Amino acid sequence: MNDSPETAYGQSTRQVSPSVMLGEDGVLRWVYELNMWRNPTLIITIGKVLAVCALLPGLLIFFLALVEGDGFFAALLLLVKISGIIIAIITGLLFFAYLLVGFINRGRYCVIFEMDDHGVKHIQMSKQFKKAQALSMLAVLTGAVAGNITATGAGLLAGSRRSLYSAFRKVKSVTVNEKRQVIYVNEALKRNQVYADAADFAFIRDHILARCPQKVKVKIIGGGS
Repeated sequence: MNDSPETAYGQSTRQVSPSVMLGEDGVLRWVYELNMWRNPTLIITIGKVLAVCALLPGLLIFFLALVEGDGFFAALLLLVKISGIIIAIITGLLFFAYLLVGFINRGRYCVIFEMDDHGVKHIQMSKQFKKAQALSMLAVLTGAVAGNITATGAGLLAGSRRSLYSAFRKVKSVTVNEKRQVIYVNEALKRNQVYADAADFAFIRDHILARCPQKVKVKIIGGGS
């Protein structure tokens, strides 16, 4: 796929859906602007990841307490207390970082998508890439608070990544949420979010589902047609 998505999109002349253009290279491209204040998809996704990070140190303490003979209920109480404290800290950091990035980007998360018969790529637009790196600091801070080196490293990695590619042949499940205008394309160890405007949503959805393996698990949220 083209290394300059903004340029390639601008040069595409064949319109196959209201906002979807087909380039001479056979790649479908479209731009999507997510309203960060009205569409909660981003903050929900980040929150789920950080919640898992918050449970890890709590689980460690839980099993250590069991090994030391403190009893199941005492260990469970420690798990609840520690996880609760970390989740409270993470929630505060999450909202602060989200509001900060939202104001910096004027409430918009702009991405370009490139899609052909083999896969789909989610690409942060160049002007927003450096601003979006601020989101990675949330994961870094969370990893530091939780003492989780893996989470810290993942945050640093996320801050250095501009795009995410999903190969259709590797997709294990697809979740369609038309109300939020997002299609979750999930591989075994990779999660991608494909956004499309209402006028293009059915076209994008059908293209993805037609090229994923026949045994792929498909979940429809909100009764999309």
